[in-house]
Amino acid sequence: MARFVLIHGSWHGAWCWEHFVPAIETRGHRAEAIDLPAHGADRTPAWRATLASYADRILEAVAADAEPAILVGHSMGGIAITQAAARDASRLAGLVYVCAFVPEPGDSLVTLGRRDPETLVPSSARPGLAGIAIRPERAADVFYGTCSEADARWATARLRPDPYRPLFQGLRGSPPGRLPRAYVTCARDRAISLGWQREMAARLPEVRMAGLDCDHSPFLSEPEALAELLHGFA
Repeated sequence: MARFVLIHGSWHGAWCWEHFVPAIETRGHRAEAIDLPAHGADRTPAWRATLASYADRILEAVAADAEPAILVGHSMGGIAITQAAARDASRLAGLVYVCAFVPEPGDSLVTLGRRDPETLVPSSARPGLAGIAIRPERAADVFYGTCSEADARWATARLRPDPYRPLFQGLRGSPPGRLPRAYVTCARDRAISLGWQREMAARLPEVRMAGLDCDHSPFLSEPEALAELLHGFA
């Protein structure tokens, strides 16, 4: 049995793992999804959210239980789990990146995103006072292309603007090389192209790789398949 702490990506919250948690728990594991600051149901003001506060929130969740945790980061969550592991990996059992950004020291979400010419995110985003939002009419194309229409509508209605500051803040430090790592690619992802996913995954030391033929949101479109992959990693 393993303990998973699930970290959402930009615009999302802990809610996005709702279908996945039962799937991984039926395989004998424990899973907890958390909201990063200013995401999901968290009420932190957007201007107070930073990459450091994301790492703080993750490490607080890890420390709440004596069992070592496997951090699972989706999309932007890959940057957040990397920063948390760089800060303190003493109670971590591994890192899993799910169609996620993999930063090196100094990399930010903005610098990594600009290196993907196939992403639909920039053309689907709009800036506002609270952060950068995804236009609702574009969300299904960007995130939920292989989800059911009902799941796509359900998820789109819950998206929140992404705070500005964490998007531009670079990774400080690196996780220890001994920490096991795995990467799940999603072949029909239109937020992070498959080629860019593979290139970033190749940065990871001794990474275990697996792939799904789905969109950017396998926790909604393929929760059972994703749970089976994470079960195998564990």
